[in-house]
Amino acid sequence: MAYVVALIELIGGIALILGLGTRIVSVLFALIMAGAIFSAKLSLGFLGNGQMAGYELELILLVISIYFVLADKSQISLDQKIFQS
Repeated sequence: MAYVVALIELIGGIALILGLGTRIVSVLFALIMAGAIFSAKLSLGFLGNGQMAGYELELILLVISIYFVLADKSQISLDQKIFQS
C-alpha cells in the first residue's frame, strides 16, 4: 500500500503542478490525507506530543485538496489548454 501512496503522491504532484487531472488527483490526495490523520496521527493530537509532529500538516493538505476539488479551472492549466470548452 505504501508504494501505491508514494506513486500517487509523486505522479499526482507532478500532475497538479502541470494542471492535469487536478480534481481527480486532489480527491486521491484528500483520501490519503484523511487516512493518514485517522490511522497514524490522530492519537498524537493536533500539534503533537513534543516528540512527534501532530496532524496539523495533514489537515492543511486535506483542506487544500478539497479546495482544488471545488475550485474552478485555472486559465493557465494544461487541462484548460487541451480541453477548451
